[in-house]
Amino acid sequence: MKLAGFTLAIAGIFAGSALGQTPTVGGLLNNYSFTLPGLPSYGIAEGSIFDIFGTNLSSTTIPLQGPPLKTTLNGVTIAVTVNGTTTNPLIYFLSPGQIAAILPSATPVGTGTITVTTSAGTSAAFPIQVVESAFGLLTTNNGSGPLQGFDASNSGALMSFSAAANPGDILELWGTGLGPTPGDATGVAITPAAQVLIGGISATVLYSGRSSYAGLDQINVKVPAGLSGCNVSVVVQTGTYLSNFATVPITASGRTCSDPSNPLTTAILNQISKTGTFSIGFILLDQTTTPATTVDGVTFGGGTTDAAYSSFSKYTYAQFNAGAYAAAAGGASVGSCVVSFFNASSTSTTPPPAFQITYLNAGPAININGPDGALAMPLNSEAGIDIYVTPSTATSFIPATGGTFMFNNGTGGPDVGPFTTQLDMGSPLVWSNMASISTVTRSSGLTVNWTGGGAGSYVSITGLSFGAINGSTVDFVVGDFTCQAPVSAGTFTVPSAVLLSLPQSFTIDGISTSTLAVSNVTGPVTFTAQGLDLGLVEATVENSISVTYQ
Repeated sequence: MKLAGFTLAIAGIFAGSALGQTPTVGGLLNNYSFTLPGLPSYGIAEGSIFDIFGTNLSSTTIPLQGPPLKTTLNGVTIAVTVNGTTTNPLIYFLSPGQIAAILPSATPVGTGTITVTTSAGTSAAFPIQVVESAFGLLTTNNGSGPLQGFDASNSGALMSFSAAANPGDILELWGTGLGPTPGDATGVAITPAAQVLIGGISATVLYSGRSSYAGLDQINVKVPAGLSGCNVSVVVQTGTYLSNFATVPITASGRTCSDPSNPLTTAILNQISKTGTFSIGFILLDQTTTPATTVDGVTFGGGTTDAAYSSFSKYTYAQFNAGAYAAAAGGASVGSCVVSFFNASSTSTTPPPAFQITYLNAGPAININGPDGALAMPLNSEAGIDIYVTPSTATSFIPATGGTFMFNNGTGGPDVGPFTTQLDMGSPLVWSNMASISTVTRSSGLTVNWTGGGAGSYVSITGLSFGAINGSTVDFVVGDFTCQAPVSAGTFTVPSAVLLSLPQSFTIDGISTSTLAVSNVTGPVTFTAQGLDLGLVEATVENSISVTYQ
């Protein structure tokens, strides 16, 4: 059985000196999903691999251990107590800032405590929420981005843009948290069945259970018919718990995927594999309209804002395959949805970054010539991020009916040569049922309707829900989703599986800061320049409203 994708996140979050200091536990996460506390599907499943983040957890780093795993490693032990029962997790990996361990299947379901003991002492008790099953999918981007799985129908190839799955292929998915096994967590046994949704379609599951590795689960699933795209969504449901969302490349024939929103070609993919790097430039025009808010008879906010952004960046081939391009291009194929999450709290654990971006200099400014005249986006460099942004004084330069826009970077810069490109914007769509949406019942799904929209454009539906952590008024977990749909459809229903991954919205005096937006996206149009493998320019016209997800 192949296991090339079985890797543990080893970044030293909360790293500190461990010599002679009492350990401190700061957070617990599923080893693959990194689902955050406060989200509906948070919990450490019986028999699953989980990460303990903190300080002084070990005096040194001990690499990934082979079988048989032990409950004591380098003098470190872990104790979990739930409902009066104490179990000792098996340790996979140790470092001063992180421990990877397996929660024994005999640990009762419920809320309890966890402690870490080293030669320097025992940590203060930290809360743990134990559940029967809460699956985490192994991805290339620490809980998001492409699946890190194998296509058994394609000689066991690791899936990628140039090794896409075909409908009918059998895929091997990996992760942890399907549920307990009889006896110890090291046992190999079939665990509770899982439902897998690919592109929103329920797929046939051929196997769902433990692999031959302690705590590591395997799901074999058949790709449904009628799907294609470079970033088709995948999510696993066990009971009421939903895994993290991942993506998989699928093509009707051949092995190179394609997307209307991701204009990768075989030639570009071949070039990237040869050079080992991928350089891309993005130019985006954006018009956003938000409604005004009225509180106690006082109306504030609202209006339309025009802006333009541009960035040029370089990734290694490994980062490209890890989802760097997919994230920059919107994250989901047309017809699919993806969900991500982040923490708005200064005290909670967050997953480590999967990769760092190298920014490219394309010159002092990107110039725009549109129906209302000329405008420049100067280079803005702050905190190691290089982007081009229209000045704050440029509040209105995109006509309501669109028009033709020309872009250039003059003589270019040290990393990107000169280019000229053009984008034609048509009249945007009209969100026809916007006024009727204020509360979203997550278990019922959400239907969005529109009329119009330019030929060749598509629709992006996005939502953002702020949820309170343990009733706090200052600590929030945020879930957001993106769904892409063809403009010609005129309607799209956001699946309940997507919405149930979001936290319930927190409100203050009945006012929600959570949002729902519908955008008409034009393009992308490609352009070329020395130093770039791919240049993209597109435009979005967005309407955003305040909603409550309940």
